[in-house]
Amino acid sequence: MKELKLPKNPYKGVKLFCKLCRVDNPKCNHYDKIIYRVRVHIPGTKNEIKSKMLSATNYDDAVLESIKFEKELISNSFTTIVPVLDQGNDYSVVDAIIKFNQYLNGESAYAHLKKNVSKGHLDEMIRYCTYFAQSLKKKRDIERMRIVDVTKQDVSDFYTWASNHYAPKTFNKCLNSVRVFFDFLIDIEEIVMKNPFRFYTRKSVQSPNIETITKDEFESILRAVDTIEPVMVLGGIGEKKNMYRPYLKEGFKLFLLTGGRREEVVDLKWNDIYETKEGVKFFMINNLKVERILNSNNSHKKYFPINEDLNQFLLEMGYSEKKYTSDYILFPERKVKSITIMNDLSKSFTHYKNGAGITKDISLKTLRKTYISWANQVMGNETGLLTSHSNNSVIEKYYLDPKILSVIEMGALKIRVFGENSSRNSSRKKEKGPT
Repeated sequence: MKELKLPKNPYKGVKLFCKLCRVDNPKCNHYDKIIYRVRVHIPGTKNEIKSKMLSATNYDDAVLESIKFEKELISNSFTTIVPVLDQGNDYSVVDAIIKFNQYLNGESAYAHLKKNVSKGHLDEMIRYCTYFAQSLKKKRDIERMRIVDVTKQDVSDFYTWASNHYAPKTFNKCLNSVRVFFDFLIDIEEIVMKNPFRFYTRKSVQSPNIETITKDEFESILRAVDTIEPVMVLGGIGEKKNMYRPYLKEGFKLFLLTGGRREEVVDLKWNDIYETKEGVKFFMINNLKVERILNSNNSHKKYFPINEDLNQFLLEMGYSEKKYTSDYILFPERKVKSITIMNDLSKSFTHYKNGAGITKDISLKTLRKTYISWANQVMGNETGLLTSHSNNSVIEKYYLDPKILSVIEMGALKIRVFGENSSRNSSRKKEKGPT
């Protein structure tokens, strides 16, 4: 092969690169392994660069190819690389992660392989791969380092880092994401290498907390909202924060009586309530979690049956006046984002739980667990049709699939949080439900 040369004052960033020695402007005699390479500095950084091995076999073509590459980088805000040459096994660590991101999102040559999973999950996988790259960066130049050069020591270093930063469940997700990344390089990109993350020891994950709340505990928390000091002293510099919100008690009750997730309960509206021709009343909302997982929109529904307890609560909240309106049931005069209300409810629940002297490991999420536990006692396997697994069963506004309808009706008639014989139920005055 003809020996490649650079002029005395080459175009900015253009170098000679030995693929065997893996250095710029080598002094070796590996002429058949030496190619043109361009390094482009990323504006606003001190030493960060993007590099590309060029296909050019003479200097003038290398300059033209370098200019094109720099323009592509600028057009993509230096966040992606638009490859001109198929570099095969010669990906750097950085470029390999970019390829993996394109694969997960179905970009470029990977459109036929796009994964039907949530954007949050895809972002999470890339984030863990980025952490792996950052771990390598402590000892290596990841712009130059080839992905095939990852060693057992690199794996061990990252394993130790992840162990020190994550609980077992998240740790396992992190290591698995990096393993999938290397599977992609081997199976899809056909890089000849062994998966360095194929074998590692997973962390043991404890069974999730299935603690529920009792009637007395719940009522003591409601009393605490009215009686204990709302100001909480935070750690560190001793900052003080008022945990009271005027909608706390109503929020806690709505969580308990619907069994919904935070994002579902906080955004419930009066016009989410439906009544069938058969007289069954229920909330019907989009199942946001399922839609995120499946990356779909408005195709999956979820139902909260309106039982006696929920009927009474809605009447107390002004159902008769507000039915059919698009007002939020909880905190309708809100001027903050829903996530703020969610977080306030979560933090305040813990504050008032502690203030009530409850030492059990419970949180706002416990109210959902409590509802599902009581629902499961009367509905068994049918509970899932209400809580999270229903699909597009609604045929029209006031007609439901008979199976779904029967389950909703069963829930409305039978579900009683804290049980049928609770004094709370037996002492309640009989009132007509929403009509």
